[in-house]
Amino acid sequence: CQRTVYSLGKVEDYAPSQLERIAKKLLELAGCRLEDIVKDDLKEIRRVNYGYALVIKHLWKKLRLDEWMRKINYKRRIRFDWLSSLELMISERLNDPCSKRSSFFHQTEYIGFGDSQIDLHHLYRTLDILSEEQSSLKKHLFTTQQSLFSSQLDVVFYDVTTLYFASEKEVESSIRQKGYSKDGKFHKTQVVLVLLVDKLRNPISYHIYKGNTYEGKTMIEALESLRKDYNIDKVIVVADSGMMNKDNLEFIEKQSSMDYIIGDRLRNLPEDVIDYLLSEENHKPLFSDSDDFTYSCLTYRNRRIICTYSEKRAIKDRNEREKLIAKAKKLLDNPSKLRHKNKTGTGRFIKQLSDEKFVLDIEKIILDERFDGYKAISTTSDLSIEEVLDRYGDLFEVEHTFRTLKSQLRIRPMFHWTDKRIEGHIAMCFIAYTMLNYLRLSTGMQIKEIVNTLDEMQLSEIQEGKVKETFFLRSSLSENQKKLINKLNIEIPRDVTSQHALNLLFK
Repeated sequence: CQRTVYSLGKVEDYAPSQLERIAKKLLELAGCRLEDIVKDDLKEIRRVNYGYALVIKHLWKKLRLDEWMRKINYKRRIRFDWLSSLELMISERLNDPCSKRSSFFHQTEYIGFGDSQIDLHHLYRTLDILSEEQSSLKKHLFTTQQSLFSSQLDVVFYDVTTLYFASEKEVESSIRQKGYSKDGKFHKTQVVLVLLVDKLRNPISYHIYKGNTYEGKTMIEALESLRKDYNIDKVIVVADSGMMNKDNLEFIEKQSSMDYIIGDRLRNLPEDVIDYLLSEENHKPLFSDSDDFTYSCLTYRNRRIICTYSEKRAIKDRNEREKLIAKAKKLLDNPSKLRHKNKTGTGRFIKQLSDEKFVLDIEKIILDERFDGYKAISTTSDLSIEEVLDRYGDLFEVEHTFRTLKSQLRIRPMFHWTDKRIEGHIAMCFIAYTMLNYLRLSTGMQIKEIVNTLDEMQLSEIQEGKVKETFFLRSSLSENQKKLINKLNIEIPRDVTSQHALNLLFK
């Protein structure tokens, strides 16, 4: 006979997670643990990461990349699962950047990327698609981010870097060429990468040029594309002095929708302008309670030139010059090495009197001292002095973006040889960075914190010895994991879950 001691209701009235909590509580009240009851019958088969797939699939929908991909699929009639291929490559780029071949072998370390193994050639074919669709991709991500962050595009930060390859071989028609390397890899082939970001470090667009392209020649095309392809009213372009040439300035000045804030080359200005900007009589303190930071301002050729003086910068300039002079004196003791020195580093303070005679260039040292602590910034905007300086100071946002691309995402060195694969690789990194920056803005966590948090989101596949059935145990949640989950409002696997439940979760 049966007797009901206590009724908890119908099983159908409870969600699986509620039943799980009830079972755990009953075991606790009985003084038992689940591990103690079944420990002899459990065997861990493998351990996999669920965090990357879960978060990337969430962001895929948040950034409406599913809509973009549907349009591409409809237009191109793509017959393979390039979504899973792209998700895997993005996960690897965030987690531990490596070659596409290594990513193929690492796919067993993740769960949630499709029901079958991803073929290696599908990874490469996915890069080809990204290359051919990069224009629509950039426009889509720009529009989506403007909507997500409700941010008016009023300032655009512009910068240029170089990405080198693990190769020294040049092919005439390829974008892979030798040129001036910002990484100091002058013997390597490279491409030039232009990046535009907003004040939140959201990427706006990027452009790829041949490795021997002078950075000053990249701006007009990039800004023309910005004006034509994006719906903007009025923007201020912020860039460093490397972009400062006549053609670039004239182009922006002719655009009714653009102004600029650009680092100016103070030493290249006419002498009377330099005298005015450096004169102590014309300098005013920016902050009323301190004379350590002052400025002067002069209108010259349709732009305002703001010349700032910082005592802290002056000390830094003096120290750097003294180090160069000390090195120059050592070189003077060994003239055979001087012929190989250029005029930008240590060689700038050395004068050659004859084939065999070199001396310190005292005149150049004195001239250099004159500019200690001074920096010039030009603008066509009507912003206040403080606002101009703040916007220019925010130029580090694009520098942070490049640093993330190069260090965390390791966008270079590249190991692709064709233009299409190179462009596809950069487009994939562009998506990965966009997602990473979204997580940074949404959670308030630092880049490395985010990556470490995702890396720790693990599942153990467990086999029960008697019946040979498997289930998954989720690792305990850290505070950062809880924070990320709550901020994104995503559902995670239960403490103990089945393969079927996981499949539903990753749909």
